[in-house]
Amino acid sequence: MSPMRQTLKTVLVTLFVSATLATSAFADDGLQRFEREVKPQLELQKLSYRDAEALGDQGFVLKDVVAVLPPAPQTDNKPSTIKIDKVTVEAIDFDRLTKGNTEELLPRFAKLKLEGLTSDEAIARSAASYGLPNAPLDVVLDYRLDVSAKRLTLNNFEVSARKQGRVTLALVIDGVHDKASALEDAKDTGRLHSASLTIDDAGLFGQMLQAMAESQGNTPDGLVALGLMTLQALAGPQDNQSMKAFDAVASFLGDWRRPKGPITFTLKPANDASLTDMSVLLAPNALRKVLGLDVSYPGTRAGAATAGASEK
Repeated sequence: MSPMRQTLKTVLVTLFVSATLATSAFADDGLQRFEREVKPQLELQKLSYRDAEALGDQGFVLKDVVAVLPPAPQTDNKPSTIKIDKVTVEAIDFDRLTKGNTEELLPRFAKLKLEGLTSDEAIARSAASYGLPNAPLDVVLDYRLDVSAKRLTLNNFEVSARKQGRVTLALVIDGVHDKASALEDAKDTGRLHSASLTIDDAGLFGQMLQAMAESQGNTPDGLVALGLMTLQALAGPQDNQSMKAFDAVASFLGDWRRPKGPITFTLKPANDASLTDMSVLLAPNALRKVLGLDVSYPGTRAGAATAGASEK
């Protein structure tokens, strides 16, 4: 290689490296983008945090967060306050959260965790009417929307009330677009590919059942008995394989005071099930044959669904 060509090559490489470093130096990190593009759009009276740091260009961490919500009917038309020990956003679709998103396209991905979420007395009082405890909540959300494939993959949505219980949901739905009406339209266009729901109860279900019973002038045992009677009626025409799922649900309901472990509902349709085909599920064995339903519960008692009686 001639000296002239060698010199030119060196100059070009140097310019390329310098341009790359300069671009990196001036690129916004995840925290800067949140504070500039997202924070001003939040409909809050106030948002503060003790400490904050970036997680690359798509994420951030906030500690000791205090959010003051505007007055609402649920809080006697007074401002209310939510506190969160730690917010960790590993990745979020900032491009879809900016004011430039005039089409209101849904964010294509998010992976975040809220730890130690608590509320003031006004919100706690409203939540208590539904049997929800004023215990610290931990929330996990991890999803991705593949726009070209029109597939929504919810890897994990988990809500945990500490020492009270945990609910975990995962699912895959096809036929989901990224417009603002996507979730509403999914009822007509969506097809369920798979789903899993786990309820790990440590007293939360009993509190919700108590609140529901009081609002209806009933008792928890009365509501459970009604649920078991409904299961008993549905279980009659089911085959032995389908009955396993009904027995698991009946056993869990019967154990509402002292659950013997988590109950997990799994759906895996042989052919992706349309969300508009729910009417066919009343046919015998349709839950298993159409949706591929499987229910697992450590305390399952054979024949619990047809017995129609709860454990005292």
